[in-house]
Amino acid sequence: MAFASEEGGLIFTKEDVKQTKHLDPSTADVNISFEDAKNKLILENPEVITESVHGELIDNENFGIIWRVSSKTANGRSISAGIDASNGDLLFVYDGSKKVRRNNNINKDDALTIAEKYIQSRVSANIISETKLNDIKYKEPAADDLPGIYHVSYIRSIRGIPYLSDGIILRVNAETGEVTSYCKKLSTSEEEIALINTEPSITDEEAIKVLKEYMSSIPQIGEEKANTVKVMSSDLVWKENNDDKIHLAWWIKFVDSSFAEDDNCPAFAWVDAHSGEMLLFDYGRD
Repeated sequence: MAFASEEGGLIFTKEDVKQTKHLDPSTADVNISFEDAKNKLILENPEVITESVHGELIDNENFGIIWRVSSKTANGRSISAGIDASNGDLLFVYDGSKKVRRNNNINKDDALTIAEKYIQSRVSANIISETKLNDIKYKEPAADDLPGIYHVSYIRSIRGIPYLSDGIILRVNAETGEVTSYCKKLSTSEEEIALINTEPSITDEEAIKVLKEYMSSIPQIGEEKANTVKVMSSDLVWKENNDDKIHLAWWIKFVDSSFAEDDNCPAFAWVDAHSGEMLLFDYGRD
């Protein structure tokens, strides 16, 4: 299962689809049984058809060892969830049965309140204190028989700095106010980055200079286009590189002359805030 990209304000940023290993429940050392996971799914949605519930025990690099359970629901749709096999924690749920239309209109403030109450019922106060609202956006219906959806994202801060791979994403039905999906990844411990200085060794202006020099070195881009870079924002964050090592980095959102004025999808770069190394570059141009 791959997380969404940061484009559009989303916060989970694994670059590669991670390998999933299937485990044998009869030999695996877990605290939560399939029946426990099944009951957790039914608790999440009482409209689950009990006889159709099935699941598998897997070792997922994003979530660890989990029960992935799914079922049909009374309205003919489906629901799936990931349950932590060590403590029964609900890590993610995707509930297609709640993607229904109704003649109600949920505004952005209502959607935010719904999301906050949902999170409060599922995570500890300590975790809530570490997360903050990142973005809330409305998405138009994908089809005539589907509702509009509010995408609500929260990002986790560690030692006062946002960490782009930990957070919570929810989707709220804009007509019924029901949460149609929920995904939580808060697995990184503060000890993993305890030795990294939170004071950057280079400024964001110096990081932007690194970006332009990097772009100039790419034949398909070149110096002329690099000199047209317009920075939209530059923020200090924790960021993983392709080897999953965490760095303090300047996260730069930018456009250049190849972007249309109304383009809502900027490019991204992450520059190590201590070494000045280009960690990741997401340009995405043809």
